[in-house]
Amino acid sequence: MPHPLFPHDEFPADVLPYRPENFYEGDGYDWIRQLPIGWKHVPLWGPEGWELGAYPYVVVAHYDCPLDITYGVATYTEGDVTVSAWGSREARDAETDEIALSFWRDRANAPADLPAAGTPAADIPARLRGPHIGA
Repeated sequence: MPHPLFPHDEFPADVLPYRPENFYEGDGYDWIRQLPIGWKHVPLWGPEGWELGAYPYVVVAHYDCPLDITYGVATYTEGDVTVSAWGSREARDAETDEIALSFWRDRANAPADLPAAGTPAADIPARLRGPHIGA
């Protein structure tokens, strides 16, 4: 169930009870082990399960609020971490679609026929969007 009042809105990251922070004590694998409670890394994305990120340099993680009112996405890039919060899983996953598209543009084993860089989530083809079923 999304946030009852603001399901499509981005919130300040401060609404998340725990947030991953910048981490320079190792690599992305070490960062994964340090993720706060409720966060889990997302290694694959899209219906066919393409690699999300570039381990161990770039890692993506998701947070699902137990009360279903906020959802987070964090991206670790060589120690620097960006975090955003959303009012619904769908809005958070749309941001992850955009993140995935940006990573796949630089990968040799990415999906074929990618849309142009900067394509908004709503215009990304369904065959590339959403969590991997096995994830």
